[in-house]
Amino acid sequence: MGPLPLATQRAGVAALAARAFPVSVTPRDFFEPAERVRGMLAKLVNTDPERIAFVPNVANGMAIVAKNFVPKRGQNIVLLGEQFPSNVYPWRDWRKDGVELRTIAAPDAPWSASSSTKRTRGALWNELILDAIDTHTAMVSIEQAHWADGTLFDLVNIGKRCREVDALFAIDATQTVGAMPFDCAAIQPDALIVHSYKSILSNYGLGFAVLSEKFANAKPLEESWLMREGSDNFARLVDYQDAYAPGMRRFDTSLRANPSLIQMLGASAELLLEWQPARIREYLLAIERDFVERVRAIGFEVTDEAERAANIFGLKLPHGIEVERCRAALTAEKIHVSVRGSAIRISPHVYNDTHDLQRLADVLSRLAIC
Repeated sequence: MGPLPLATQRAGVAALAARAFPVSVTPRDFFEPAERVRGMLAKLVNTDPERIAFVPNVANGMAIVAKNFVPKRGQNIVLLGEQFPSNVYPWRDWRKDGVELRTIAAPDAPWSASSSTKRTRGALWNELILDAIDTHTAMVSIEQAHWADGTLFDLVNIGKRCREVDALFAIDATQTVGAMPFDCAAIQPDALIVHSYKSILSNYGLGFAVLSEKFANAKPLEESWLMREGSDNFARLVDYQDAYAPGMRRFDTSLRANPSLIQMLGASAELLLEWQPARIREYLLAIERDFVERVRAIGFEVTDEAERAANIFGLKLPHGIEVERCRAALTAEKIHVSVRGSAIRISPHVYNDTHDLQRLADVLSRLAIC
């Protein structure tokens, strides 16, 4: 989880304090904060606010896709090898109906062009994904950057290929949105799902989805009174309406009315818009360069800048260093990383600097010598 900025903490505390005395809560509070935050999130990913729906998590967002999209027997779904489970489990039931889950594993190739004249792992992985998309592909459902090692995927060209074969394009960008640019206008996803507890630096329980016109008449997971046309008129709520609220609001979770969650998400979105995702990525790449050069010199593999996220990236350990021993040594120095498969994952953000990464390099150097 990403830590909570002070502004986000203050927003949550203030909302909780207001909720403790509910006579001050008005019907407007069920709608205005959500609309304000909807607009900020749209700016963050360059889309129309009318495309934004609030979802509690990635599983919920992908369930919207699964409920409204049914592939045919003989079709295939293209996925990444070892991608996050919330973007795999919704599609597994389709296997009994004759739908192939076409999983594209990471190729066994050098992580960096500097380590070999061969093609890099990232470039080859992207080629394999494009090659796997054919006229029988019903959907491609991947990540902007692989959650385990930060490998970036060419979403613009993958999206273009999806449109060529009329395949749905779904993306889980929980790991990256907010910490690097995401341009919906260029990528044109049918479903972009983002939980906010990670790179958006907000709380667990409220994220968002960007849904294309293919979902304009789709069915929501829940039939909430809050998402019906005219629901802002509390005096007339029992004048039941068949029509939904406009845009993609029919898919909103009722949790958008939770004052702490929506105000915290708004505070974090405001900060990220001020900082700018492109500037965040540039900053992180800048503080990582000396570190990357240093650990490569002692045998670690790191993906090249153009092919990896900056806020989440993997280190492939040299032969002889066990992953668990590496993590234990780092934890003893109060340096916190994650283990993902046979690599360690580093997740810096704007609260880190070159000193933090040099401390990490110092421990790794000692391990390499032992």
